[in-house]
Amino acid sequence: MTDLPPQTAVHPRKWWIVAVTAGVTSLGIVAAAGIFSASAWSSPHRDITAGSGAVGALDINLGPVPQQAVVTDEQFQTEIDNIVFILADDLDWATFRQVPRLNALQSKGTTFTNTTVTDSLCCPSRVSILRGQYVHNHKVVSNEPASGGGWPTFYRLGEEKDCLPTWLSAKGVQTAFMGKYLNAYPDGAKNPAYVPPGWDRWVVPVTQPEMYRGYGYTLNIDGTLKTYGSKPKDFLGDVLVGEASQYISSAREPFYLQLSLTNPHRPSPVAVRHLESNKYAAIPRSKGFNAAGLNEPAWRSGLSALGPRRLASLDKRWRERVQSAETVADAYDAVVAALTKAGKLDRTLIVIGSDNGYHSAVRRLPPGKRTPYLEDTVVPYVFIGPDVAAGVKVPSMTSTIDLGPTFAALLGTQAPQWTDGRSLVPFLARGSDEDWRTGVISESMSQARPGDPDYETLKPPRFTALRTEQWVYVEYEDGTKELYDRATDPDELDNVLPTADPELVKSLNRQLVALRACAGPTCRVADALPN
Repeated sequence: MTDLPPQTAVHPRKWWIVAVTAGVTSLGIVAAAGIFSASAWSSPHRDITAGSGAVGALDINLGPVPQQAVVTDEQFQTEIDNIVFILADDLDWATFRQVPRLNALQSKGTTFTNTTVTDSLCCPSRVSILRGQYVHNHKVVSNEPASGGGWPTFYRLGEEKDCLPTWLSAKGVQTAFMGKYLNAYPDGAKNPAYVPPGWDRWVVPVTQPEMYRGYGYTLNIDGTLKTYGSKPKDFLGDVLVGEASQYISSAREPFYLQLSLTNPHRPSPVAVRHLESNKYAAIPRSKGFNAAGLNEPAWRSGLSALGPRRLASLDKRWRERVQSAETVADAYDAVVAALTKAGKLDRTLIVIGSDNGYHSAVRRLPPGKRTPYLEDTVVPYVFIGPDVAAGVKVPSMTSTIDLGPTFAALLGTQAPQWTDGRSLVPFLARGSDEDWRTGVISESMSQARPGDPDYETLKPPRFTALRTEQWVYVEYEDGTKELYDRATDPDELDNVLPTADPELVKSLNRQLVALRACAGPTCRVADALPN
């Protein structure tokens, strides 16, 4: 494992605060001028780190480079020893709100309402969580190795040797992973029961598509393979939740447990007990439902409105998603019960979130998740635990690249400086951060292919999307651009780029280009540019 930077963290049982410090070195980023040049998109592994821009690059002086968060003992008082991270699969905000037990969690903790995923495709997004990096930096751009992604690429690049579990393990934190890891795991491994470094406990499905169906799957349990059947007791979500509950009862503190469910990813498996729940759930009839917007990009401008029979079918599928998401709520309830029984609840932070979102029938689109719009890229994240404010909503621009640095800081260590994210602890401490970023990006750098569980017949060209509190600015590889005003058009339906102030567009483009080329500390400068 790569050596971590010197640690200044105290043990998490102490009273502490994570304070963001600023470096004194002024760095420049050489970023591609203009929209995606042909050379920039010639390979999914293109090098767009600092100093690698295309011909005609613009030298952007981004000023002082902030360093990663370090831990002192001055302000935020809490006693977090442990973290349980419940990660759902394709759980969008609309589905989250339609499950009463999930929606009610917002009253129990701090909700980050603008958490943006780095990519709405499963594997790139999950690697970003583990590594704290944008997709253009970790370079796992898809779900399968043939197109530059999947677990085999993560393994080949050596990145699992230096990520969240290894950082925590080096600090003496017990680590456990239960559930869906990365797509295509463990394809190509010499040992089909391979366990990645850094994990002390490992309960992970090794068969696809069985794990998505919830039955007939095989688990790798600490290096031993076990196949499950098709009885109700074999339902994957319940088996994983049961394993997590047992782990909590016996785990030595401090510990980090990631419970990674496949719900409600299609085909949206439903536990038998939930088959009669949410009978009237349907796709929300928002302003964007089955509607056309102004100045639509070419890839969706020719879509026709969905007919009644098609909408009825999509509503049925949506209802199954909501029923499937009940397992996520079950997981939270079981985790709380296990922590309470073990006497660990008052020392444990519980985080509920998703790897990406999902859409159905908005903008006349068929079901999927590969767009730059809010349904696919802005996902629920709720933090519940000791001294974390209840019922608080944080609208600041946060990202899944922030999870690794945050979890590391909370458990007494520090993410490496090469990570792109920021610690969220200032928000947990005081609800805000005056020096926080102004924007984040989502990237779509590859396409799912037939046979991929996330394959879609209708998909946009590859893109980078800058999201700020007011604006969504998108640049596609074919030169198309979009701009949405979130203040006046929260459904992100009408593209106002043709009538926008050119100076505004120039400012947004400047930040997008800088973020698309950033790496590590320079990301924490580019994300704070004025827009």
